[in-house]
Amino acid sequence: MMGRLSEKVAIVTGGTSGLGAGISARFAAEGACVVVTGRNAERGEAVVAALREAGGEGCFVACDLGDEDSIQALMESTLSKYGRLTTLVTSGAATATNTGEREISITNLDNDILERSVSTNVYGLLWTFKHAIPHLVKAASPDQGVSTSIVTIATAGTRNGTPGMPSYWATKAPVEVMTRSLAREFGGAGVRVNCVSSGLILTESERGAITPEFERFVESINCVPYFGQPEDIAAACLYLCSDEARYVSGATLCVDGGASI
Repeated sequence: MMGRLSEKVAIVTGGTSGLGAGISARFAAEGACVVVTGRNAERGEAVVAALREAGGEGCFVACDLGDEDSIQALMESTLSKYGRLTTLVTSGAATATNTGEREISITNLDNDILERSVSTNVYGLLWTFKHAIPHLVKAASPDQGVSTSIVTIATAGTRNGTPGMPSYWATKAPVEVMTRSLAREFGGAGVRVNCVSSGLILTESERGAITPEFERFVESINCVPYFGQPEDIAAACLYLCSDEARYVSGATLCVDGGASI
């Protein structure tokens, strides 16, 4: 079944690589106009070129999640290009891989890494909500049963207490709480807010960073004997942003191979 996101306009933060690129491609294939965002223009344009080659519609808008003005400009560019905003996926984050934090104890906490994590994962997330939600409210028609949608991306590590990445866990843990809070606050205005809690997904950056020891650890806590792919997260986001999930809000869908149970 195709066209599940027809007539929707979606912003995907962190859309230039990894999970965000996979989500962007799937959303475009399902009929959404996709605004791919990130700091790397070359990668962003490559993602957009690929989704257009496959018959989808999208554009790249550079955005630094650590800069509120940049986020506001992203919203303005989206409205200028497509006229409205119906869908937001917040997959952009400072990860333990791209900050170099993996396997660092809290006793060796690096303040530079901490500041980057807070700026992107906390301030950036809140600023994105601040500037996106008014447009999502405007595009919704709750009296007619028409909703708009936010999907946040959390991580299974905040549920099972994985050690060694203190800045990352501390700044990703609030995602699920914010999801429920916003679902309560804006549900009456027609904005659904849900969360996908991701396990270890084999993106390009993760493939290069995984040690054999860490691979064995993940396999030991998973219920299934394999790692997730970006397509697994994209499929979950697709469901939550589609009209099939019109009665789902404030929920967290764990896509982690069972690691968090």
